[in-house]
Amino acid sequence: MPDDGFSIDVGGLSELQAKLADLSVKQSLAAQRKALRAGAAIIQAAIIERAPVKIEGAGGMYPVGALASDIVVKMTKDDQGNPLAVVGPDKYTVRLALWVEHGHRIVTDGYNKLLPNGKTRGPGKVHEDSVPAYPFVRPAFESTQQEVAEVMSAVLAEEITKAGN
Repeated sequence: MPDDGFSIDVGGLSELQAKLADLSVKQSLAAQRKALRAGAAIIQAAIIERAPVKIEGAGGMYPVGALASDIVVKMTKDDQGNPLAVVGPDKYTVRLALWVEHGHRIVTDGYNKLLPNGKTRGPGKVHEDSVPAYPFVRPAFESTQQEVAEVMSAVLAEEITKAGN
């Protein structure tokens, strides 16, 4: 899954963060992972809901609904070892998702590279009917930020309370 710079920082939670710091490392990481999973599930559902469905008979190598069925949540760690949730298309449709999200040119009879100066290189023929962008990942992320922050805060508070007892 490509890194498009999406991130949510649940700031303004100094009281929760202080209580989180009081927990053991194991309890703290478990609480953070649970909150991340809850937030990631909301984003995943929003992306799936917005993912375009190919019209039967439109051609191509992907089956109908391939984008929606290939949106995954992967739990990993950042460079400092903090838990991180990555939401987006998996290996099967990642290239397709980029083409759909950003649009693309249709080229036949070889390759045709668009250069930074606006000229092209290569023998391929560029067709006028390029495919326009159909953003579905970024709008899903942007529309769920508030809900994700609220759910993550609630899950963190709940996990901190459980660990404190």
